[in-house]
Amino acid sequence: MRKPSVKRAVPLEGLVTSLVPRNRRPDRLAVYIDGSYALEVDAGLAGSAGLRVGEVLSAEARQRLVESDVPYLARARALGLLALRDRSSDELRTRLRVTGFEPPVVEEVVLWLKDLGYLDDQRFAESYALEKLRSGWGERRVRQELLRKGVDRALVDHALASHSADEESAQERSEALRQLVRRRFGAGFKTDPEGAERRLTGFLARRGYDWDSIGQMVRMLRSEAEETA
Repeated sequence: MRKPSVKRAVPLEGLVTSLVPRNRRPDRLAVYIDGSYALEVDAGLAGSAGLRVGEVLSAEARQRLVESDVPYLARARALGLLALRDRSSDELRTRLRVTGFEPPVVEEVVLWLKDLGYLDDQRFAESYALEKLRSGWGERRVRQELLRKGVDRALVDHALASHSADEESAQERSEALRQLVRRRFGAGFKTDPEGAERRLTGFLARRGYDWDSIGQMVRMLRSEAEETA
């Protein structure tokens, strides 16, 4: 019969017997005390704190390392989030706070990322607006979503204005929208025009189009259905 495994207690102090870089994370070191895993810290922090193999780490020094490592953990978490996709400053703040980091640490990380150019709300707003406009969203929906993500209103206005001023891009988006509604609702205007109009209206309203734009699409599909009847 297999004996149940006994979990060893994490040592709080003792002789540092090894410092091992974590797999896929060379910036993090696993610290072993008396041969047992004790904690993990940033490699740069370990160096600046004078952590060396063969030295005794007291419980007090260990606690100082743990506390000093919190901003580095927050930085690593933030970089991981930004590696998945670009985010607004407010989005990143929310994610870090939900993870458990205190507001002062969060603000320090946000400033650090801005200084590096990894966090830029203007760039985020322009990129997000372009992506969503090209996918068929209306400006109103894009504006609502950017404001919900905590982007400053002036940056949102600038991002939308810059894309609206690009006539070629605006024409491409208009044509893409016409092709989209034709594919999804064109046949319905021939067989069930009233139902198709309701569905089209709801579809475009959810995407942030105003009533004038919706009316133009409805009239276009009605006319095309009548021409092919």
